[in-house]
Amino acid sequence: MTITEPISKVNLERITNGIFAFTMTLLARDIVTPDQYAKASTITVDQFFSNTISSMLDFFGVFVILAMFWMLFFQMFHRMKTYDYHFLHVHMLALMAIVVIPFSSAFSNLGLEKYTFADYFFQINYFILGIILLYLWHYASSSPHLREPLLTDEDAHFLFMKCLIPPVVAFIGILWVYADLENIEILYYVPFVVLGVFFRTPPFEKKMR
Repeated sequence: MTITEPISKVNLERITNGIFAFTMTLLARDIVTPDQYAKASTITVDQFFSNTISSMLDFFGVFVILAMFWMLFFQMFHRMKTYDYHFLHVHMLALMAIVVIPFSSAFSNLGLEKYTFADYFFQINYFILGIILLYLWHYASSSPHLREPLLTDEDAHFLFMKCLIPPVVAFIGILWVYADLENIEILYYVPFVVLGVFFRTPPFEKKMR
């Protein structure tokens, strides 16, 4: 059932933008700063690189993940003419998962020496958000009353494959933690590399060449 109340697609896009902006800003609070040490005068070069620099790298990595989700959500909105109550309710779950990301990523930074449940927390949060995004696009693209009339099945499938990347990488992250492997930070950037290499050109642009 299409939305009949004064909650337009533009309103949904605005609150989504606001949630992403708030969440991306909140990530910065996890960067370790000098005032978080017992005495700033005792900070060594080793401490700075092992704490502050590593926390900044985590910030960049999680920021990249959020930027990827932001782009995928708005690529989805661009291919929809409207939405219904079911889409709205599930999308609210997605926004909730987005807001939790800064906290789940902060928890994952607590286990410096060894992987703990805190590390699973972020990967599971990441995986759930990816699954919700994938489901939302599957639901929207398979609903004629939601998708843009000019959207082709080929273009819809192309975006579905793009939305499949985040949950697949997050699942790999869960297995990575389970196997107690090092350098899991690499997975922060894998989705963007895959999207840039294999999904750079949409089907309709390929036909124009």
